[in-house]
Amino acid sequence: MMIPINPERILKKALPITSWAREYDAGTAVSDLVAGITVALTLIPQSIAYASLAGLEPQYGLYSSFAGSFVYILFGTTPEINIGPTALLSLLTFTYTHQTNSDFAVLLCFLGGFIQLAVGFARLGFLVDFVSVPVVSGFTSAAALIIGCSQIKGLLGLSYKAETFIDIWKQVYKNASNIKTGDTVLSVICCIILLSMRQLKEVKIHPKKGEVLTKKQNIANTAIWFTSVGRNAAVVIGCTIVAYIMNLHETLPFALTGKIVSGLPSVGLPNFKTILGNETYTFTMITSHLGSGILVVPLIGIIANVAIAKAFSKGKMLDANQEIVALGMCNVVSGFVQSMPVNGSFARSAVSNSSGVRTPAAGIYTGAIVLMTLGFLTPYFYFIPKPALASVIVCAVLFMIDLPIIRRLWISSKLDLVPLFGTFVSCLFIGVEIGILIGIAIDIVILLYYNSRPKLRIERITLASGISYMLVTPTGGLFFPSANYVREKISKASSDTQIAVIPDNTSPIVVIDCIHLHRADWTSLQGLKSLLSDFKKISKSIIFLHCKKSLKQKFETEVGEEFMQCSSHEQLMASIHSLQNNMPDPLPMIYTPK
Repeated sequence: MMIPINPERILKKALPITSWAREYDAGTAVSDLVAGITVALTLIPQSIAYASLAGLEPQYGLYSSFAGSFVYILFGTTPEINIGPTALLSLLTFTYTHQTNSDFAVLLCFLGGFIQLAVGFARLGFLVDFVSVPVVSGFTSAAALIIGCSQIKGLLGLSYKAETFIDIWKQVYKNASNIKTGDTVLSVICCIILLSMRQLKEVKIHPKKGEVLTKKQNIANTAIWFTSVGRNAAVVIGCTIVAYIMNLHETLPFALTGKIVSGLPSVGLPNFKTILGNETYTFTMITSHLGSGILVVPLIGIIANVAIAKAFSKGKMLDANQEIVALGMCNVVSGFVQSMPVNGSFARSAVSNSSGVRTPAAGIYTGAIVLMTLGFLTPYFYFIPKPALASVIVCAVLFMIDLPIIRRLWISSKLDLVPLFGTFVSCLFIGVEIGILIGIAIDIVILLYYNSRPKLRIERITLASGISYMLVTPTGGLFFPSANYVREKISKASSDTQIAVIPDNTSPIVVIDCIHLHRADWTSLQGLKSLLSDFKKISKSIIFLHCKKSLKQKFETEVGEEFMQCSSHEQLMASIHSLQNNMPDPLPMIYTPK
């Protein structure tokens, strides 16, 4: 019977905008406008700083900040998410494109978008669930620490080249004598202001007992909150004004960002051929240089985006594949406007959520403000102090380091600390792209270990008549890694004289209860077959209880005539009675767990 095709349902699934656009009204538009403007005040200074983190000129951060906002409106499902440059992807972009030019980063964005589309269309979103929370936490914490350390030169006014965590600290040590007082003082002031303003969001005016908030108190609370979320823009604008005034008096004590190319980016396909130094790089040479980054960058973007979407889903079902498709479209389209790789930002999404966002349409206003900034304000960005941008990055990533998870894992699951610290240490000292692979590998090893050691409940059951048998209850499934373990465990338990004591020197019996057993592969069946053969040689018997139809067929095929099975407790008692030389009907059972 063919399932009827519902075009309207397919359209709503492919273009979520068709679900909410019909109900869009003036009240929703005002909420989205407020959220869009608020997010833009956070996005613009961050994007300029993240471009520097990625090793690109500042304008590329702005180029990366508007296309994703527009595209996500059509394909996205989570109103809170803002697509743009992030600290994590900026670090990865630098990892794969440093010492090249912007064409490499733009092509990485474009190709990464197609990888994400392929994952989404192939419905592979479930693979995200195979990357555990400890691995993601270890990865993001290590990346945050690397990002923060990479900004030390901006904070202290130093000039050096370093790529790895260890190289950074070596260079800081070598250049310690070159620390500039002006940059350092400004950095300290900016960090203190940013962290202090961040705490403002916790400050609220409460009404007296039995009273309600007045209009003035509501306005005051809103102003305090708005000041807190606009802290990045406030600090950058304030420092820019100070730098401009100091420059007029020729007393500038800190480094400036310098000239930023103004105007909108050119629109078109990324360059599939570029010139670097005196060498012409073809498409093949560019992709060869990017290497594993073509897979790592988009996959990390997927993991981060799905995690953010889940965090803001508010209990609703999330279509992870649609979110991946939306992210892929954002990166593909962004590649046409000279963008570096983009994904959702948890910090900006949190700002959007607290701003009262209602639909993804908030991205219209965020994107429009970024475009106006590119068109009219970029000449003034010349005077943005580098220490201010470095402070913005440091204060943003500081809270990405997930220390509380260590205590939670210590209490609930100490074994999960292994992939957490394994990922963290590997990312710091080997590299973030290798580190997350090592973390996933540790997770796989732990998963295989548990599959190779299935839980076996072993009991000695003594009937009132004196007849005893051993009951083995496996849970889950039996697979090839566990074949020898299960065989050895049952053999050892059956030879335990405390369990297998049968009166009158009759043959002991092992009952394998398959009530919780759902699957068994060929290798594990061969292990059970060998166990039956071993038991037969020493005059012991195995009875299978509660076998599901599919398992019963497998056992009968592989084990053959030696397979004994009972579908009910009554049949089991009859079989045991028969094996025990036709002893009288058993009395009620007495359970004695091992």
